[in-house]
Amino acid sequence: MGKSTLAGMLLERDGVPGCPTDVWVSMPAQAAPELGVRHGTHAGKAESARPFLLEFLRAAADGLGEEEPYVVEGDVVTPEVVLAARESGLPVTAVFLGDTAMTADGLRISPEWLEGADEATYRRTAEWISGRSAALREACAATGQRYVETGHGRTAGLEHAYTALTGRGSRRPWRRMRRPGGPWARP
Repeated sequence: MGKSTLAGMLLERDGVPGCPTDVWVSMPAQAAPELGVRHGTHAGKAESARPFLLEFLRAAADGLGEEEPYVVEGDVVTPEVVLAARESGLPVTAVFLGDTAMTADGLRISPEWLEGADEATYRRTAEWISGRSAALREACAATGQRYVETGHGRTAGLEHAYTALTGRGSRRPWRRMRRPGGPWARP
């Protein structure tokens, strides 16, 4: 919850471009369905997309200039993928968002993709988000990643996530660290 909003904040405030993973999940889903990468909430979605995401991160790191941060957001970006990227030398900074207290009433505020849904759908979706958020929080703890609860006070949660990624008060606060053979990146 809030991944696209946070990416939009980074673009608007700091000029940091990005790519939602939904864009490139469509490529193997359509061009090579036998690879098993497809849209949806199915089990294994992130794992099937993992090699493609890691290669995308490598290509982005290699293709960008030394002063260019870049956002990749989506539900296939997992704590395990970020850990694997870091272990392979990729300059990745991440924050994961969740809402373990999501309710059907809270969900009605957004997103638009449920507009017109019945009460049961709102309840099931809220339970699913809450459960995924709890699992994400545990995965973040196990891999040493940052997790931000966006529940009550969603705006405050998103601001906390923004600050966790960038630091507050500077137009482009990215601190740089040279990595061998690649661009500058936030540590």
